[in-house]
Amino acid sequence: MGIKLSNLSYQNKIKNINYQFPDGQITSVIASSGGGKTILSYLLAGILNGEGKVENSWTGRELGYVFQRPEESFIFNTVREEIAFGLKKYNYRLDVLDKRIEESLKMVGLSKKIWDCNPFHLSSGEKKLLSLAITLSLNPKVIIIDEPTIYLDNQNGERLLRLLKKIKNNYHKTIIIFTSDINFAFNISDNFLLLKNGEVIGQGDKKELLNSSDRIKKAGMEVPQIINFINNVKKKKNVDLDLTFDIKELMKDIYRNVR
Repeated sequence: MGIKLSNLSYQNKIKNINYQFPDGQITSVIASSGGGKTILSYLLAGILNGEGKVENSWTGRELGYVFQRPEESFIFNTVREEIAFGLKKYNYRLDVLDKRIEESLKMVGLSKKIWDCNPFHLSSGEKKLLSLAITLSLNPKVIIIDEPTIYLDNQNGERLLRLLKKIKNNYHKTIIIFTSDINFAFNISDNFLLLKNGEVIGQGDKKELLNSSDRIKKAGMEVPQIINFINNVKKKKNVDLDLTFDIKELMKDIYRNVR
């Protein structure tokens, strides 16, 4: 069953949410700052308890959570200790521990050279990637990430995009992203929930997200330029371009329509 929300509320910040997150897919919960993303992510992960019900069939290391502010999960003085802690807790063999740590860092683009560094002294982007590496090291079934692209430059943002798609496609993981980065959400989502002030104002698959310009504006966010372009071509030229966030696919579709 995965994770299912039934009439979920929290104070006045999350309001009567009903939704079942599809297994093996990437779902983005999209909202502007203050829209309820982080609180909802805490409710899913069991960090907070609200009214209504969160049915979650994943427990222990099966569910991984990446904090928006990675320092919230750090407790040790070296990177190696941070990753090793969870592995030891779940009885990973000591003879493969270092290899697992190195693989986890490599997966997110970090070097073995930072093993002995204090995680609190890393750059903001490195802290975010380390937090993800800690989660991935335990091979969870479900990965929940709050604001994945915050602190990341464009290069690391693209790396993260490819990594999460690879994890979903190759290993059939369920990934739930909480983000105000509408461009990242368009690029990565199979499904979406759109929140305004803790209330769902839109949901559906990726195609429906591409058709949700009015609701995106209602949620207080800007519609990506590529979507505005497609909509303007329809309005002004009466040409139906395929709704896509892939610029190469859009150029092919433009070429097909102007021949």
